[in-house]
Amino acid sequence: MSTLNDHQSSADLAREALRALAHATVRFDRPDDDCGAGPGPEHPQDTYWALGDVLAMVRSLSQVAQQIGAAHDRNADRACVGDDPASGRAAVANVHAGVRDALLALERAHESLNTAMSESSKITWLPPATPPQLAARPTLASLPPTSAHPTGPRGPGL
Repeated sequence: MSTLNDHQSSADLAREALRALAHATVRFDRPDDDCGAGPGPEHPQDTYWALGDVLAMVRSLSQVAQQIGAAHDRNADRACVGDDPASGRAAVANVHAGVRDALLALERAHESLNTAMSESSKITWLPPATPPQLAARPTLASLPPTSAHPTGPRGPGL
């Protein structure tokens, strides 16, 4: 069970949750729509909420990256590569540069996702069209009148 100070467990849970989300967003259908005949209609309106959650994840990921960089900076004097403290400090500087580049990329991702969410909020989704195979099925109203049913020796329709 994750706690607010168990970074390893929290990272494992976050990775698994993102993996599950990646799988769940292949289609935006809902489990209660499954009538056993294959997937039900998609619910594209649910993408708005997913975008909002992804946007929040990017903000949190930025915070995590900053904190990882800060941990390297706070402990740079203890860093060694092999037995060489100078190489350790250089490695910390490289981590710092990588985190800085990641934070810039995450900021761009945040801006793009925020724009996408804003545009998504403008969309009104129409209900799904009736699938052609269901639209072509005859209904009771479309059947010919009873007089068209075959008449046997015992009377109409018997």
